[in-house]
Amino acid sequence: MHKRCLLLAAFATATLALAQTAAVTDSDEKTLKEAVEREKGSPDSPKFAKAYRDLADFYCAQSRYTEAEPVVAKLLEEREHAFGLNAAEIVPDLHLLAQLNFAQMKFGAAETQWRRALQIAEQAHGKQHRDVAWLLENLSRAAMAQEKADEAAKSLRRALLIREKYAVAQPPVAADLLHLATTLNLLGHAHQAEGKDTEAEASFVRALRTVEKAGNNPVELSQTLDNLGSYYITRQKYEQAEPALRRALAVREGSVGPIDPGIAPVLDLLGAAYSAQKKYPEAAKAYERALFIRMKSSSTDHPLTRMNVEKVAEVYAAQGKDTEAEPLYRQLLSAQETETVTSLVGLARLLASKERVTEAESLFKTSISILDKGGWTTAKKPVINPADPPPPILIEVLDDYAGVLRKMKKKGDAAKMEAKARILSGRPEDSKKVR
Repeated sequence: MHKRCLLLAAFATATLALAQTAAVTDSDEKTLKEAVEREKGSPDSPKFAKAYRDLADFYCAQSRYTEAEPVVAKLLEEREHAFGLNAAEIVPDLHLLAQLNFAQMKFGAAETQWRRALQIAEQAHGKQHRDVAWLLENLSRAAMAQEKADEAAKSLRRALLIREKYAVAQPPVAADLLHLATTLNLLGHAHQAEGKDTEAEASFVRALRTVEKAGNNPVELSQTLDNLGSYYITRQKYEQAEPALRRALAVREGSVGPIDPGIAPVLDLLGAAYSAQKKYPEAAKAYERALFIRMKSSSTDHPLTRMNVEKVAEVYAAQGKDTEAEPLYRQLLSAQETETVTSLVGLARLLASKERVTEAESLFKTSISILDKGGWTTAKKPVINPADPPPPILIEVLDDYAGVLRKMKKKGDAAKMEAKARILSGRPEDSKKVR
């Protein structure tokens, strides 16, 4: 996996953790703000911290991080005054503030807050405490997001020593084993970003063995298998990736069902492993399933949905199924054209509003040439096929283009565009344009 992908994986992991913390509450914003007001003046009270955190969680659940941040910053400030700048009580507040900064891609600020929390935890609990390992792991995520893989690995090696200390207890505690597996997975990603492939593979394999030892934990097991399978794909070890990913798929299906959106990423990886081995029928089935799941859970123009359409088309073409591949490629092309036209028209309208009409005219012409697949604007008497009508955006663009032409004193050309728009839309000849 490319370094950029690895740091994005670190970003997704930490942001997901914040989203999971921020469970959607039944209380509304007004009620939560009232609770904060009631608890003001008692920062050393557990109710004070809960009121502020509940309000922050409410915002986080809606990805309103910029609104959550000042709430948590105020919570931290008040509790610093109540307990002291180096009190263990403020570690959770520093952690939450770091998560919020991370979610807003302010990785340097997040690193600073996690590092301060780490120093406090070391002073309060000693350097071998579980909380120290937890903060070292978060610190590694901030380092990975800033492409500082060596610093991330250094933090994780420290965390690993702590996790190992607790994981050797007899009988083993499942939670400690799962924490150890998390550290090993993070260390695998860090080694991978460093280019230390042998160490990365060893970390991922050991993480898998550790999760298995912990017992029935399908979420952790499937994620660890994903990590291992993805690693093998990046190293072009497709035969080794395939069984890991098949098992990950089976575990996840057993946990969440066969059409849960969380199944699709595993199918993507499995499809890639099959395709690289020229197992095109198997690859097609994997990509088709991923496409089906994404079309049920998101829009047809979502980037991941389009990616699946492209992958299905590729494996069809690889099998010589040109008849099946062609309409899929045309669907992709149409989606790309729509995106292009939307951008062109948006820019053209902006330029027209700034009286930069010559530039706007050129963009409108380009947009019309892309949209006019039926030759409606060039025909003397355009014929409208009800089964394949002109796209509504073409009519809008013609009207906008006519307005630009009038600004350019090209009244004759403007009248022609208005007439075309009227015919294509079915408006009566004397109708007024309503915008």
